[in-house]
Amino acid sequence: MKKVLNKYLYILTLLIAFGGCGKELDLSQFPITSNGTINVSDTLYILQSPVWTGFNYPKDIIIGNDQLLYVCDTKNNRLLQMDISGGVVSQINFGENIYPNKVAQDYNFDLLVLSDSTTSIDTITVLHRFKVVEGGGLISNARKITLLTSLQPTPNSSKLRKFTGISVYPDNSFVLTRIGPGDPIGIDPGNAILNVKGIESVSSIEKLTGFQISGNSFYSIENISAIFITRNSSTDFIITRNTQDTVSLNKVLWFNYNGSSGAYDPKFTSSSQDIVLTKFGAPGSVTQDSYSNFYVIDALRHHLYKFNTAGRKLVESFGKLGSGGLEFNSPMGVAHFNKVLYIADTGNNRILRYKLSTDLN
Repeated sequence: MKKVLNKYLYILTLLIAFGGCGKELDLSQFPITSNGTINVSDTLYILQSPVWTGFNYPKDIIIGNDQLLYVCDTKNNRLLQMDISGGVVSQINFGENIYPNKVAQDYNFDLLVLSDSTTSIDTITVLHRFKVVEGGGLISNARKITLLTSLQPTPNSSKLRKFTGISVYPDNSFVLTRIGPGDPIGIDPGNAILNVKGIESVSSIEKLTGFQISGNSFYSIENISAIFITRNSSTDFIITRNTQDTVSLNKVLWFNYNGSSGAYDPKFTSSSQDIVLTKFGAPGSVTQDSYSNFYVIDALRHHLYKFNTAGRKLVESFGKLGSGGLEFNSPMGVAHFNKVLYIADTGNNRILRYKLSTDLN
């Protein structure tokens, strides 16, 4: 009993210390206990009502810099612009056989959308820019620019290549992830991370170097499925790799730029870190909250993983296969804004919203 009381006194001291400094305390940073006693981190995500429905295979969701939501409603061939209450503000209809699957927004409020364009003989990925401000803030009025396709030679070209992820740096350059077959010459393999610049048209494409195009090492970019520029960074990013198995490790990798060597180094490599030990299934999207905790949505495991910046898995990770309030079916998109977590529950054709129990009031 004395031991438990001492623990509570310690936690109370921490709460007072943080409160006295005027700094908001992130309760999720506290570890859970193993002896069944109640502690500060005994928090859960609570489903918000109503559940948003009417989608057909939504594959991505973001909160834009304009604080509006953008949803790739993939099999409805459209991109939705929504307010935070779930109302549809505007939409872009891409037309038959064009399937938007990834979206990002730059700091000029332009939208960058990756869509798969399918014909009877081929599928390529097209990157469009939509000039939202020119359209009066409505994406339906936005001017469309075709920036590039996955056929873009760098310097070679291949019809088997596809873009799988996009994220934007503060200077409005952006990174694209690409998958594709190996290059027998070794000059231009399909698996790559591309740093792209240009507004009205592409002015430069640079392939980031130092990565391994195959395997499961800490530097591997094989089967890369998404990329996310880390919070307040001009260089660093997190990637996910989708190898369609539950055996491989290193499917979620955080890369820090090393200014001395000019290379990207993995942040997490220790076998004591949860992020390294976790056997993901098919991770497909990443986001961060205001504390820089990062969230990974896993379509194969039907699960949301939450990690802190030390790579420790947090208690608010949850999910299993199903259609209930804390269940998913092949979820592929995740976003976080103003203490609300948004998940594109792809197989259930819905968007779910959650708040931590500690944030309900």
